[in-house]
Parts: sequence; C-alpha cells; structure tokens
Amino acid sequence: MKLLSSDLKIKIRQYVKMALQNVLLPVVYNIAKHQGIERGLVVFADAHNQKVPSSMAPLAREIKRRGHMHVIEIYDDYQNIPFTRLLRRMLYFMKCYARAEYVVICDNFLPVSSCRKRRETTVIQLWHGCGAFKKFGYDTEGDIPAFYKGNVYRNYDIVTVSAPGCAPHFQSAMRLPGNVFRPYGVCRTDKFFRASYQNACRRRFLEAHPQAEGKQIVLWAPTFRGNPADPRLEQYEDIKKLCAQLPEHIFVIIKVHPHLAKKYPYDNSSLSTDQLLPVTDLLITDYSSIIFEYCIYRKPMLFYAPDIGEYDAGRGFYLDYRSLPGAIVTRQEQLAGEVLRALDGNHAADVEAFYHRYMSGCDGHVVKRLADMMGA
Repeated sequence: MKLLSSDLKIKIRQYVKMALQNVLLPVVYNIAKHQGIERGLVVFADAHNQKVPSSMAPLAREIKRRGHMHVIEIYDDYQNIPFTRLLRRMLYFMKCYARAEYVVICDNFLPVSSCRKRRETTVIQLWHGCGAFKKFGYDTEGDIPAFYKGNVYRNYDIVTVSAPGCAPHFQSAMRLPGNVFRPYGVCRTDKFFRASYQNACRRRFLEAHPQAEGKQIVLWAPTFRGNPADPRLEQYEDIKKLCAQLPEHIFVIIKVHPHLAKKYPYDNSSLSTDQLLPVTDLLITDYSSIIFEYCIYRKPMLFYAPDIGEYDAGRGFYLDYRSLPGAIVTRQEQLAGEVLRALDGNHAADVEAFYHRYMSGCDGHVVKRLADMMGA
C-alpha cells in the first residue's frame, strides 16, 4: 500500500510539472522577453537546494570575483516548499530568464525547458555528477516516465562533461545534438587538485576522528535504490559485519547518499563526502558515480554489489560494470579479504586509465576555463 501511495504521489507531481511546463511558464516568459536582453546578466538557478549547490558554487564565486557581470542567484528546494512559494520562484526565474545573457544550472531544472528561448540567451548545464555510470534521463523509466510530455532537457546550449568518453552517454540520456556536450570538466573538482584543500581535509578529519590517527581509512559510500522520492538503502548490515571483521589498523567511515541521510541516519562522520575523499585509502561503493571524483587521487576502489544482476536489469549501466578498476564482491563473507587485498595491492595503472577515459577534462582549471568562455 505504501508503494502504491508513493507511486501515486510521483505521478501527480509529474502531471503538475507538465501543466506548468506546457502552459503557464511559457506565457510568463513570452511576456517578459519584450524587455530585451541585458548584456552581462548571468542567472544561476537550482531547484534542489536552498543555497548555491557545490556543483555551481565555484563558478558563481569566480564570476562575482571578476566583477564584470551582473549575477542573479535563484535557489530553492522545490520538493520541500509550499506550492505557492514554488510557483512564485518559478515565475521570478522566468522573468529573469527572458532577459539573461547566460543561465547556469547543474541539475534537472524544469523552468529552463518550458519555452522556446531566445537565441541571445546561452543556457549552460554544469550537471552535478562526473562521468556517466548508471543510466539516467530518457534512458531509464525511473527518471522520466513514458507518459511525461515535454522535453526535460530542451534549450541546453552547453552541457559540460568530465571527459570526451562521457559525451555519447549524456547525449543518449538527454537526447540533444552531439555538439552540445563539451569536455570542459566539472567545476567542483578543481578543489581536489589543491594541496591546501587536501591538507585542510586531513586536519578536519583527525579533529573529528582522533581515533583514526595512523590507521588506513576505508569509506563506504553507496548509492540509493528505488526512486529519489522514496529511496532505500541496501547492504548496511553487511558493512556493520565488515567493521567487526577488519583488523584494528583499519578505520571505516559510513557515508550514505544525500537522498538517504534523513531516512537512514547511519553516517558516522559529520564531514561531507568531498571532504572525506582526500583522506580515504580505499573506497567501497556499489553503483555510485563517486568513483569518478575518487579516481582523481589514483587510489584503489572496491565494488560491493550483491544485487548486481537485479540492478543491471532494472536500471542498467553505460559502462561495462566488470571493467571497472577494482574487484567486484557479491558475497559478504568475501568482503573483508578483498578489502585487505585492495589496500595491499597496486591498482594504479587501472585507475590511471579510467581517469584518462572518463575524467580527463577535470584538471584543476575548469572554473577558469568556463569563466573565460563566458567572457567574464
């Protein structure tokens, strides 16, 4: 019954979105565009966060620092605000959109795709994830139902991807022309290349976890199962068993996907995943795109995926799962042994090849590249 209720809620939400996209928002845009374009106006917008998301924050800061462009920021969490506020925020965005030279987003954002936009406005989709791992967008029913009318990704002029090898997968998911996808890299990865950031993360980690001093750090960071509106966590009990099976010199950090954090408060560190990556000696995940950011550090990873067959059949991958740079474990009793082997082994060459194929655009200079391209 709970599943039916969840499905019904999702369906109602999709129909409301269709009505907004196809009727109200285009009318507002067409009225507002008579004001003309404001050269130098950049609108940063997001529908999943109440403040600037990490995927666009570095670029927003750089544009403001340079001081040559007028920046408007419009952020809110559309899933958790009253409908009247949601409507006001969408209408405000459409009025800004109609006169902006640039619009920058980093996730699905319905208002951008709701109208026939003017050619003078450039929409830049930074996206929020690196690489292309599991299927998304139009390639999976879980993201965009077959009954949904209206192009979710319409009007994108530039979609930044982390490497040329990812572009065909993004094109398949978004159904946009190939020349839209540019391997400029992902903004939020610039910090991973800075020694100051890495050192600060190590200091914060030891302040938060003094008991981890001198130990090898293993990070379990799984993705979620099901729909983002009703996600679930798998394999937590198996990881608890693993913690008891590992020797004293290994310290395990548990970090669940943001969609799961409220429902499953199992995190044992207050640090963000980004802050944990520089201090991690081994990453354990299942189907999370965290592997792309982590490969920047050329450290080993391990894939714990007891439900690989079911997940592949239901969601599917862009990559050959068995070609990933790390052992795949499907049984809990094998996990501790594989962790020790991964920590003691040498997987640098495999991880290096993976980085160059899927993350070569991420080189520590992504923000500068994008700001220069925008003429800021």
